[in-house]
Amino acid sequence: MSSSGIRAERDLVHQFWNAGFAVLRAPSSGGGTVLPRPDLIAGSATRQKFFVLEIKTVRKDVLYISEDQINGLVEFATRLGFEAYLGVKFKNRRKGFFFLKAPSQLEQVSRSKNYKVSFAHASIEGLSFGELIGDYQQKKLA
Repeated sequence: MSSSGIRAERDLVHQFWNAGFAVLRAPSSGGGTVLPRPDLIAGSATRQKFFVLEIKTVRKDVLYISEDQINGLVEFATRLGFEAYLGVKFKNRRKGFFFLKAPSQLEQVSRSKNYKVSFAHASIEGLSFGELIGDYQQKKLA
């Protein structure tokens, strides 16, 4: 994983913690085991919000992600009774993270079982950090 990806995960850990969540970062997720392992696990009994998150940073305007990785994320979340989200940061767009519920808010790649997230799609469908944790709700303009 790139140092910017690690830094992004650590920044999110601090954002969740400062918002009153318990949060755990799983370093080297996906490495060393065939079992699914998310990047972050976060929850707040006070807010009644519990998440399992896969975090991605990308320089391009489209992120591609394998069906296996999303299925593993969803399985892990289901076993805990948490919600599965993909957090995507488009580094060249100078925006924060977009959080999309997996797999329902992800775009299916045509002629494949894999998924993609475009900047345009994430801008419309994705949640900001504040929306994800329930601080506020924005009305999306298409």
